[in-house]
Amino acid sequence: MTGGKGKEHGSERVTGRREELVTGRKKYLRMAGMLCLAAFLVLYLFYGRGGKGIRLCPVREISPQDVVYFCQQDERWANEHLGSASDTMASSGCLVCALASGLDMQAAASDSDFYITAGALNQALSEAGAYTEGGAVIWDRISLAVPGTVSYVADEVDREEIDRFLEQGICPAVRVRIKGVGSWHWVLLIGADQDGYLCMDPMSSAEQPVSLRAFGNRVYAMRAVYFMDN
Repeated sequence: MTGGKGKEHGSERVTGRREELVTGRKKYLRMAGMLCLAAFLVLYLFYGRGGKGIRLCPVREISPQDVVYFCQQDERWANEHLGSASDTMASSGCLVCALASGLDMQAAASDSDFYITAGALNQALSEAGAYTEGGAVIWDRISLAVPGTVSYVADEVDREEIDRFLEQGICPAVRVRIKGVGSWHWVLLIGADQDGYLCMDPMSSAEQPVSLRAFGNRVYAMRAVYFMDN
């Protein structure tokens, strides 16, 4: 009887050990699956939503015009909403600041009396219905807010096209990632020096050019709004 019980206990230990191994293997596979899913989501967010972007390095220097600086956190318009969206200028007004700056710089270069602040442009875009419910700019309605302008939405980022715009006195807005890997952000390209492209960064309160290197020299989209006579 004793020997029989010993066999039974031994069998129970073996069975228990097998169950432990199976349970451990299942936990390992579950953990590996979660890590693979997390890696996929990271890759999707970084690459799938906006692509890999284009690394930009100018081949020649392009002197900036007299730069007009607008900061999205400026207290004059920081709390204003983008149309009917919940987003405000402070949180999401980088593109509006860039567009207003670009138009003012082009106007000044052509001795035009045109001038518009970022806050005034946001108000004009709101009144013209040039925002989606989510606060995104509707490009073909910008001319309703600022008559006499043309909006250009590039299919892809092209360095030569960017240089042509700059040489014509048109400063294009480009989409970047904060510090090269973070959230989406829009800046205005205003020229280039021996170290790379220069930007008017709406997040910066300092009125001085910011190097595109601060954003990894990588651009994901390009837009331009300019007056027709260009």
